[in-house]
Amino acid sequence: MNLDFDGTQTLLETTLRDYLARELPSDRIRALERSGEHDERLWREIAERGWLGLPFAEALGGGGGSLVDTGVVVEALARRAAIVPILEVVAAGLALQHFGGEVGAGLVRAALAGEALPVPALVEAGGRAERISLVFADGALTGEKAIVDYGDCASHHLVSARSRGEPVLCLVRRTEPEVLCERLRSIGRTPVCAVRYASAPALRVGGREALAQLLRTGRAFAALQCAGAMAEALDASVRYAKVREQFGRPIGSFQAVRHHAANMATRVTSARLLAFEALSALDAGTATDAQVALAKASASRAAPEVLMLAHQIHGGNGVIEENDLYFSTLRGKERSLAWGSADECLAIAAAEVSKPIDWF
Repeated sequence: MNLDFDGTQTLLETTLRDYLARELPSDRIRALERSGEHDERLWREIAERGWLGLPFAEALGGGGGSLVDTGVVVEALARRAAIVPILEVVAAGLALQHFGGEVGAGLVRAALAGEALPVPALVEAGGRAERISLVFADGALTGEKAIVDYGDCASHHLVSARSRGEPVLCLVRRTEPEVLCERLRSIGRTPVCAVRYASAPALRVGGREALAQLLRTGRAFAALQCAGAMAEALDASVRYAKVREQFGRPIGSFQAVRHHAANMATRVTSARLLAFEALSALDAGTATDAQVALAKASASRAAPEVLMLAHQIHGGNGVIEENDLYFSTLRGKERSLAWGSADECLAIAAAEVSKPIDWF
């Protein structure tokens, strides 16, 4: 199995990293964190350059590419700690493309043109996306979602609910007066809100399989966001270890520091490989809930370990916010919990263990 990017993906990765290094300075990210807003200018650029549309059908204005292609974009943005809803819009958009009919297709076209911003609304007070109490009945949503990433920046919410006991996905306009958003403070310093739907008018766009696809896509991309944050922290730590001197020589020459860096590199590489493998399986239509959950569990477990090792290498210099390391620390920790923590994802995988496998 060839685990390398193809030529187009390699070029895309290089182009994105160069563009973000040039156009997204750290001071701008800090200003956005203070304001609590997302980076609208960068988001327009992502849409205009076709990066957002990569996995969508050409008939809808997309690029007809793969989830792996989009993973290159997601990882690059995570490494730069960009505050844009790339995971949320792609995951919601793909669910709408596959299950939303003409309404979904129209919203995808609008999103790719920069005229709409649909995001998933899945997590309730219990913290598990699979545990749904919000109700859809008579064309209206009633209930609350505890955490909705970019919820008050969005144009639409793709909401998980229960209808006659079965899970469904419903589309609701965020601007409806019955949709009440309350801004929250997130460890990742990205826009997050709690939302109450007070009999908000909504349209059913999918059932159990639509929700399952949305969760698989979101988890795979969230695993890659963890890997991106870890990779950036590793690179920063190696650079620092080369220039920080102690006892008359760079600390990178000490065996203990080298062991830390080697352990970090191992965890980053494995988490990144599992995330891209999950995306490749989703492209091929062979991914299972367990495979994607294990990829996310690996990344969620590795992220806090790798990021704390980065802080050990940096020492006191890693504590000050003038050092960009905190971008990776905060985003990586937040992403390790989003779309299922390590324990939650391992529980999903464990539920699949007893199922028979047809090896032939």
